[in-house]
Amino acid sequence: MKISEWIDSESEKTSILDLTKKTYGDSEISSPSYYDWLYRQNPQGKPIIFLAKDEEKNDSVIGMEPIVPMKLIIDQNVITSYLSCNSIVHPDYRKKGIFSKLLSLILDKSLRNEISCVYSVPNERSFNAFIRGGFTEIAKLPLLVKPLRFSKYFDEPLRSIIRPFDSIWKINNYSNIEPFTDRYNTDFDSLANKVSKRVSIIQKRDKEFLQWRYANHPTRKYQTFVLREDSVLKGYIITRETTIKEKTIGVIVDFMVDAEIKDQKKLKDLVNAALANFWKNDVSLAIATCRTGLLENKILHEAGFHTIPKFLKPESLHLIVLSSDSANSSLTKLKEFNNWFFSFGDYDVF
Repeated sequence: MKISEWIDSESEKTSILDLTKKTYGDSEISSPSYYDWLYRQNPQGKPIIFLAKDEEKNDSVIGMEPIVPMKLIIDQNVITSYLSCNSIVHPDYRKKGIFSKLLSLILDKSLRNEISCVYSVPNERSFNAFIRGGFTEIAKLPLLVKPLRFSKYFDEPLRSIIRPFDSIWKINNYSNIEPFTDRYNTDFDSLANKVSKRVSIIQKRDKEFLQWRYANHPTRKYQTFVLREDSVLKGYIITRETTIKEKTIGVIVDFMVDAEIKDQKKLKDLVNAALANFWKNDVSLAIATCRTGLLENKILHEAGFHTIPKFLKPESLHLIVLSSDSANSSLTKLKEFNNWFFSFGDYDVF
């Protein structure tokens, strides 16, 4: 086995997609359009990808560890940060230390290239390897849930028993909310700038990033709703619908508001507009993540979301961080989840 760094060649693309298909089948992440979108079109820069290759099989790629640039803002300062995502080791080569070797190279690369932070939300299978590789778990992301057409979450005969009660969760009351279908513009920059002043750590959500992340995604469809007051953008919510274990789930992937809005009661309408759209599309329940202490968390709870206990979550959502400079007072804030503004859209699954 040998390990090399990705040089963005077409032969590597072919080999990486072949590895992905062998591991996950014909899935979203094994499509050429997704590859180009994530690794070649990100406005925040090119990724760093370490590839493990089998020299005895024409240097075929048998493992990969990508980190994708995702700029973070800490106390109004942009830092060099990356998201670790789509880690893969070919099923025939697992338990040979390949993944641990790839992770060690990420740590070394971070130290040598002044990368301030690498973060991730790994699955249960890879979590322990990340921790052994130097990452620190800073939180298990809270999972907020609201039933909608709740009967659709269950199989028969329970579905028929619960169906008459679905109307309890129907959303009817909201106003002043508009679907947004244009290009993301400087209005979103202004809102993000305001939010970054009330939190310590937030992903840089400028118009170019939002356009790439949501509007230009090749395999997913997102819906954005906006709230304006006196023609000024005061909040937005971005959603998508997905299938988890054969159930249709509505996901709030991003949600932020201006805390200085004149009438904060309107902020609940923003969430209700998203929920009404989920209801119309036969979504069984809606999920979000948002830490306590944030205005957005308060609004979600007012709209009927509840944080489910850890023991009821189908899978722990580990937020982990690798920081290259523990002596830097700003970077030490990365290790405290209460400093973060973090949503499902801040990592790759949603």
